[in-house]
Amino acid sequence: MTDKKPTPERLSTPPATPISRPVVSRARSQRSIANDTLILNAALQVANQSGLEALSLSVVAAHAGLTTGALYSRYEDNDDLQASLYLDRIERPFFEFLDATLHTFLTGEDNTALNNLLEPGSVIPPEIILGLEALIISHRNGALEEVVTPIMNQWLTRWGLVSKSTDIDIARVTVALGTILGILLHKFAEIEFVNWQLPIFGLSRAVHDAKPSTTPLPEFDFIDFQATSDNEIRNVLAMAAAEIIGKIGYSSATVSRIARRSNLSTGTIYNTYESKEDLLVDALSMLLHLNRQETLDHETQGLKSNKLVDGFTAQFTAGLLASRHKWQRFRHEAFLAARINPRVRGVIAQVHATEIATARKTFPGGKFPLEILDGIVLGGQAVSLGYTLILDSCEQSRRGDYLGITEAIADIANSF
Repeated sequence: MTDKKPTPERLSTPPATPISRPVVSRARSQRSIANDTLILNAALQVANQSGLEALSLSVVAAHAGLTTGALYSRYEDNDDLQASLYLDRIERPFFEFLDATLHTFLTGEDNTALNNLLEPGSVIPPEIILGLEALIISHRNGALEEVVTPIMNQWLTRWGLVSKSTDIDIARVTVALGTILGILLHKFAEIEFVNWQLPIFGLSRAVHDAKPSTTPLPEFDFIDFQATSDNEIRNVLAMAAAEIIGKIGYSSATVSRIARRSNLSTGTIYNTYESKEDLLVDALSMLLHLNRQETLDHETQGLKSNKLVDGFTAQFTAGLLASRHKWQRFRHEAFLAARINPRVRGVIAQVHATEIATARKTFPGGKFPLEILDGIVLGGQAVSLGYTLILDSCEQSRRGDYLGITEAIADIANSF
């Protein structure tokens, strides 16, 4: 019997620490690096034309003239591509624009960066468009939320939306930023207003001059948002569609999901509307008209008490109501859809034109020049859009002294 050879000592136990060996990584070729740029350029173009949520590896590959495999070797899935596009191409120019415009808004300087974008026929850079789009989508898209929310929170903290700031300073930043974002959302719907400089100047001055409020907050009667057409089926479907749109976005809303939410059959829906688009557009029209009419009612109430800016105060107050949260998201999604969908743009343009025409008829001639009245109406529209978006993004913004802002707006309006 042959004796078993002893195990050599050097193999009997593993080394106490792993043996360190240099890792030799293969240098990436110039072509691979160039393809990185090609892919992100294509992704930016696709997102600008069709929306961030239209991004897919296959679509971007085709747009870039590359194989799908070339993208899968870089990105795990569509969400990964969206996040990379945001971090590599959108984040920096978007926040640089906000830094510049917010600074000038708060200091009362000439807001050249914002005014240039509002010239008739001007084109907003895609990075700014998609930065705002990402902010809206992040409230319902987990993958984007993980990327966008921490960056946005850090940026808002840097601008003073923190617990140690005073209520009036919180309101200043929130209203200034809300106005900027709201005006950009107006551009999504291609609502042209040749004199945006007037409400920008007035609101910027109000934000700059605002002091802590000295009067009690007025009481307002807020309506319970319900569609009120003569057709009950239309009303039920409009409410169901609005809720679904607010949760998942306009393009993702489906007839089957609306049917389940409304407890109606898809057959009933198609007996009422020829297409899903007809249903969604009808819902937008009914409810957006209702929203703007409520604001006009508050402005009319303010006129009777010689406080036209009660419309602003009412919108600030409504934004803080928990019951309005889903309707605010619905409105944001409507403007987001308007960027891509011409029928939605048409509805929003009609709603806002109707509000201006009604305001001109409601307020007696001579009280305010028409350009001042139009500026107040459009400024209120913009502020309410962007302000509620900030409320949705930052809890600190909810304690702002917005009555102090409206008191400053009233002083400016009465000076004309």
